[in-house]
Amino acid sequence: MVDDGLGPLEMRVLGLLDPDAPASVQEIQAKLARAGTELAYTTVMTVLGRLHDKGVVSRTRDGRRYLYCAAKQAPAMTKRIVSRIQRALFPGDRTKPLLALLDDEDLSADDLRALRKRIDERLGKKGSKS
Repeated sequence: MVDDGLGPLEMRVLGLLDPDAPASVQEIQAKLARAGTELAYTTVMTVLGRLHDKGVVSRTRDGRRYLYCAAKQAPAMTKRIVSRIQRALFPGDRTKPLLALLDDEDLSADDLRALRKRIDERLGKKGSKS
């Protein structure tokens, strides 16, 4: 486990959840499959249930099924996990993880534009504080 009691599969599932777009177990299972991780429905359901029990996933009833989304505290947990990985793999240089991501050949033009937009937003915030 990396941080806050989350295992690798739990982190992968949490990364697929959007706080603004609830998803069913079946939808999460399909997203995992598209990413190359084939899991049984019951396995995905168990992981989501554990994430819910840990308070990082919220769920709402939709007929006979639940819809899951990242809970409000999930971004804080994600930040702690990333910080811990950064300190372990890239001690002393906070830019190396970002540069490692940029070297990923699988990043699409849309991915790069999203990164640029986020960096520009952060630079705008920093510039307004000066």
